[in-house]
Amino acid sequence: MSSTYLWGVDIFGNTYLLSNDGQYWEELKGQQLEMKRVSAVQRCAWGLGCDHQIYVYVHSTDVPIRLQVNTFENQRWNPVDGFTAKKLLFHDRWAWSNEDGTKQCPRSIFKLPSENWSWESDWCVDENIRGNPTGKGGWQYAVNFKRHYTADKKWNSCVRRRKWIRYKRYHAVDMWAKVESPFSDALQNHSWTLL
Repeated sequence: MSSTYLWGVDIFGNTYLLSNDGQYWEELKGQQLEMKRVSAVQRCAWGLGCDHQIYVYVHSTDVPIRLQVNTFENQRWNPVDGFTAKKLLFHDRWAWSNEDGTKQCPRSIFKLPSENWSWESDWCVDENIRGNPTGKGGWQYAVNFKRHYTADKKWNSCVRRRKWIRYKRYHAVDMWAKVESPFSDALQNHSWTLL
């Protein structure tokens, strides 16, 4: 049975843990923060620090926390250049987009959410999408962008796409990690005037 914890905070902001197999409270080791409140579930906890920032604490496990990010490279065939990323028709997809083509997603826009994440690898072509192998170079072909894609290039394959993937890993385990506010930049860049 894995350990579960009861979390507590004393009046000085120190955080304590009581495990289901322990008999006394243990102070969280290496803590440099004073916390006001802590809430927890089985594998993690989040708290409000005395500095009015939100923090998360994730227990380490044998399975790392990793996420896949992806983008699609889109091309249309034309008789002069062959397959090209240039938009030839007004309704063509961007050269880089999400899977359904509704958002422009060049690989350069993918950033790590905080210093608690790191890239595991560089971008690579996914040659097996949903259990189906792709064509040579990871390409999938279709008559038009909104049609069904196949791995086989046919005489009427006017468009093609391929999926690029990259993995990021969360490494701030067994420690309090600050959760960045999505509004911090907007508040810092705004000039306030008192009336």
